[in-house]
Amino acid sequence: MTASDTTGTDAARNELEFYALIDRTYPWFPPAHERDSIGIDLPNAYYDRDLGQQILEEVTQMTQRAERLGYDGVVYFEQHNTPLALIPNALTAAAWLAAKTTGIQIGAVGPILNTYSSPVRLAEEIALVDALSGGRLTVGLPLGIGAQYHSYGVMNPVHARARFHEAVALLHKIWTQDGPFAWEGDYFHIPYVNVWPKPRTQPHPPVFIPSAGSRETIELAAKYRFTYQAVLVPMPVLLKGVQLFRDLCNENGYEADPRQVTAVLSVHVAESDKEARRELEKYALWDVQNVIRFQFHESFPPGHVSQSSLRAMMSGGYRSSDPSTVTWDEMADGLIAGSPETVREKIAEITGAMGAGRAIVTQEFVAPMWLQEKSMTLFAEEVIPHFRAPDGLAEWQRRPRAARNYQTATEMIARKPHRAGHPVVAMNGEYVPLFNRESGA
Repeated sequence: MTASDTTGTDAARNELEFYALIDRTYPWFPPAHERDSIGIDLPNAYYDRDLGQQILEEVTQMTQRAERLGYDGVVYFEQHNTPLALIPNALTAAAWLAAKTTGIQIGAVGPILNTYSSPVRLAEEIALVDALSGGRLTVGLPLGIGAQYHSYGVMNPVHARARFHEAVALLHKIWTQDGPFAWEGDYFHIPYVNVWPKPRTQPHPPVFIPSAGSRETIELAAKYRFTYQAVLVPMPVLLKGVQLFRDLCNENGYEADPRQVTAVLSVHVAESDKEARRELEKYALWDVQNVIRFQFHESFPPGHVSQSSLRAMMSGGYRSSDPSTVTWDEMADGLIAGSPETVREKIAEITGAMGAGRAIVTQEFVAPMWLQEKSMTLFAEEVIPHFRAPDGLAEWQRRPRAARNYQTATEMIARKPHRAGHPVVAMNGEYVPLFNRESGA
C-alpha cells in the first residue's frame, strides 16, 4: 500500500490518529563504554539543575507546538532512576501540560501499576487528572521492567506479572462498577473501594497496554478492550502479535477496533532522504548506543516473564548484536527517515500491514529542539493530511464542545446535570434546601 491509497474514497477506512511522543533525554552523562548501567545506578551527580529545567521547559513547548500543528495527542513515558525523559510521574506531567493546552489528548504512559501499594490511589489520580483536563487523558499501563522495580524496591519481580493482572482487574472494576465494594485478592485487600471523583471520560479514559509481545500482556489488552501498543520488536514479531491480539479479541466476543492497534514509529522528516540522514544520523546512533542499552537482567529479572515468553525472546535473538557497532543502514528497518513522500509511503506500508488506527510518532530524543520542531512541522503539514478525512481535523478538533468540556458556568447549568441527591441544612427546626433545585446555586 502506498500513501496515495489513503486518499479519495479510502480516506475514512485508512484514517489514522497521530500522537507525538514528547520525550527529551538528558544526555550529559558518560558514554556507554565508560559505565555499566543507565537504568539503575548511574550517579545523579551528573545532573545539572539548569540543564534539567531547560529540558522540562522544552517538553512544555513541544506539547503546545503539537497542539498548534493539529496532532491528535501527545504522549509522555514515565522513567525512574535514569536520565531518560526526566519524568518520574507521567500523571503529574499530564496535569501540568493539560493546563498549558486546550484540546489535545494528553497521554500519560508509565504509572507502574503493580508498584502501587493500592491501585485505588492510582484510580484516584487518573480520575483527578482526567477531570482537570476536561476528559483529555489517555493512560498507558506498562507492566514495567526490572530496572523500575529495583528503583522502587517495593516488590519482588517474581510477583510483578500476577500483581499487575490483579491490579488491572481492580482498576477496571472501579471504572465500571459503583462503590463501595470490597476487594479481596491475592495481593490487595481493601474493604471499601469507593473512588471519588469518577473520571470525566465514561467509563474511563482510553488505555494503552505497551508490550514487547508477551502473550500474557496481549491477552490482558484483549480482555479489557484496551489498546495494544507493541514496542521494541521487529516487524515479523510485531505482525504476529497484532494478529494474536485480533484473534483474542474475537475469542472475547468482539472485533478489534482499528484504534485498538497502535503503531510506534520512529520518524524524521526533511526535505529529502539525503538531508534526513545528514540531519539525524549522529543523534540516531547515539540513541542506539546509549539509550537502548539496558542489560538483559535489568529489563527481565528472574521470574519477570513466563518461561514460554522468555524462550521466544531468546530464540528471536533478543538484542544479540553490540549496539556500538550498529550503522545507519542497519537501523533502516526500525527508522522512518526521509522526504515527506518517503515517510508517507513507509507509514502507509507499516500501518496498512498492521491494520493500525493509531500511530505514536517518536523523534530522536537527544536531537536539538529546533530539529525536532522542524520534523514535527513537516510531518504535520505534509504527512498527516494524507491519512485524514478531507476536513483535515484532529479527532479532538471534531468533538462538539459539550463532549470536550464546558467553558462557562452558564453553559454547565444549561446542560441540566444529573443531581442524584439534594443537600439540606437543619435551620430553625426544619431542613432547608442548601441550593436552588433548578440552578444548583
